[in-house]
Amino acid sequence: MASLRPAWVDALDPTFRELFDVAEKQIPTKRESIFHTDPSSKNIEKDSSASGLSTLVDVAEGQPIPNEDPDQGYDVTYTHIKKALRSGVSQEAWDDDQQNVMTRRPRDLAKAKIRTLEKFAADILNYGTTAGGGGTAPFTSGDGKALFATDHPRTDGGTAQGNADTADLAEDSIETALVAMRATVDNKGQLTFVQPKVLLVPPALEKEANILIGSILRPGTANNDTNPYQGKFQVVVWDYLSAAAGGSDSAWYLYDPETHRLQYFNRTDKGVTGPTWNDENETAYWKISVRASVGFSDWRGIWGSTGAN
Repeated sequence: MASLRPAWVDALDPTFRELFDVAEKQIPTKRESIFHTDPSSKNIEKDSSASGLSTLVDVAEGQPIPNEDPDQGYDVTYTHIKKALRSGVSQEAWDDDQQNVMTRRPRDLAKAKIRTLEKFAADILNYGTTAGGGGTAPFTSGDGKALFATDHPRTDGGTAQGNADTADLAEDSIETALVAMRATVDNKGQLTFVQPKVLLVPPALEKEANILIGSILRPGTANNDTNPYQGKFQVVVWDYLSAAAGGSDSAWYLYDPETHRLQYFNRTDKGVTGPTWNDENETAYWKISVRASVGFSDWRGIWGSTGAN
């Protein structure tokens, strides 16, 4: 008789996928639009880079042409982390439920997954000034520095570079970030042609960001100068960067979607599975489990400011 499940468990199956789909659409997500997202078929993923070559040199007539090789970049390892949750409903709870709360259990698990993965990715930025990462997303960079640092080393021993600031979100601080990002060089000292296009902020800075980017004239001044940043950047607001989600209400970020190396690897994501029936305690269980990793393969292409000033 153990193979016979109560009718209420089977009755959930026709709505199971619908509940799951609806749940995933109810929480706005930003992770996949910000991070480069790729599947993974291995227990870990490794990234590295090569610098390319520098510039041509003058060669006198009859002299041999010098040879140059690319510089190997820093290696980065992504280690997948398993995140899972299970939830059960007893026969009695199902029988006595008057508000259809129990039928929403698969949907609640689906929501929990979305919340988890959003925060997982956001914590790369929330702890972007901490070497080794933090929060739900520990990560060790190739150069041993935090994502946002003022002294990122070069493999060729050249002058260190920075992509970090403490300035509030304002016209002057955007200018500082823009100029520095355009001057970013690779490990051979060659320009990487970073073109920042996205201003990423928490909800507390949404108004300020839209004023800075949307105004026709320069904001906060009586001058009638044209606003040089009008429409220059796309403003993206991510709730999981807020203080309420473990981030900061003052931090802001500028990045180039094409050159930044924020990375997310999806190892396994089977969605919600179940229900499975435990005859011993007359309880049905659903579970959800994912394995993924998140981090950054290089610091170039993104600028971060704590907004502490």
